[in-house]
Amino acid sequence: MSGALAERVFATKLENVGFEDLTIIERRPFGLHDAARYPLFTPDLIELMDELLPPDRRDEVAISVTLTARKPPERTRTKEHG
Repeated sequence: MSGALAERVFATKLENVGFEDLTIIERRPFGLHDAARYPLFTPDLIELMDELLPPDRRDEVAISVTLTARKPPERTRTKEHG
């Protein structure tokens, strides 16, 4: 998955759809040049960020998080007949 979410919000969303045992494997800085490779960041947005961000912030505009999670098998539902 990809997108721009706070790490805790992302973890909560995964838990809400049934994933368990979330484990963060890696956190890595995501720089302006990395962002330019994704359609979410248009050339105009990259240009604006390049103008507005101080040089010392361009190498870490976000954090990329890699994680593992497990989705347990669904329990079979049975209908009770009255």
